[in-house]
Amino acid sequence: MQDNESLGRSSSIIVTDRSSTLNSTQEFTTPHENQFTTQANNQLPLQYQSKSFYLRGISGTLFSKFDHRVSLISNNFLHDLFVEKTFWYPVLGIFKFVSTPFFWNYSIILAFCFLCIFVIVGSLYYAFIVPLLLTWAVITLGPLGFVIVHIQWLLQANALAIKLTKVLIFPTVRDELFDAVLLNQGHKVFLESAKVMPYHVAKKPSKTTLEYWVLVFPQKCASIIFHLILTVILIIISLIPIFGPSIVNQILSPKRGFAYAERYLKLQKYSKEKCNETFYEQLGKYTAFGMMAGLLELVPIISIFTLPSNIIAGALWASDEINKSQS
Repeated sequence: MQDNESLGRSSSIIVTDRSSTLNSTQEFTTPHENQFTTQANNQLPLQYQSKSFYLRGISGTLFSKFDHRVSLISNNFLHDLFVEKTFWYPVLGIFKFVSTPFFWNYSIILAFCFLCIFVIVGSLYYAFIVPLLLTWAVITLGPLGFVIVHIQWLLQANALAIKLTKVLIFPTVRDELFDAVLLNQGHKVFLESAKVMPYHVAKKPSKTTLEYWVLVFPQKCASIIFHLILTVILIIISLIPIFGPSIVNQILSPKRGFAYAERYLKLQKYSKEKCNETFYEQLGKYTAFGMMAGLLELVPIISIFTLPSNIIAGALWASDEINKSQS
């Protein structure tokens, strides 16, 4: 509750009235800092004084948001990871997929596309990268190096094929199969109400405003740089023989778990900001789900079956959440 009140006070900083902005920003500074800032700003023209307070307010908002998300993770992560047992859902998804032939129709397109992508990626990897690795491995490890390189080739090709399949094909197939599972679980009313539920789009700052260039644009740049650095690190780790792809697979568990459960949030018409808050609030649940789902996707070729079964698992989890909310 205290974190929510802090967020509410921080969001009030962006009002244009100078006196209310001053009152809000004073919460983030000591009396000595306020006195120094006031004296310095009084020597500036009026328009620069208001911008100074505005910038201080934005920095307070960012700090408050970061502190709130850290609090969510520290309070819920360990409990959700070990107690909630969401790692069982991918296993249940396999049994549901095998025992329900109706769901096989949705997996045919996904399986065909995955096989095509796997063959193309595997062929290119074997033609251009395997010879380089094979030469070094055979010289240093002998026949064992030959075996290690080919295991690495299968794991890497499988991981890349899954990634491309999720980018190109996954969203459409996931939504259709997810909704079919919810319908099979008796949630027709929920699906029908979700279709007519209004979706509230958050107002985004215009590029002509100071808020965009001070708050939004730096965040976008920082996000791009962070993801580029993370991608390079993951690529380097994945090159570790045999263990590398497995390590990367588990590092991406939170993101994977959220991707399989995201459809449920969209059906509830969650905004992007609320989805982000839910991700941090239930990070432990998504991590546990993603770890097991990732292990099932790790085995080459078997991913043909585990990709749709993991979608079913996400829908089974959503079905339990719907039942809880209605009980």
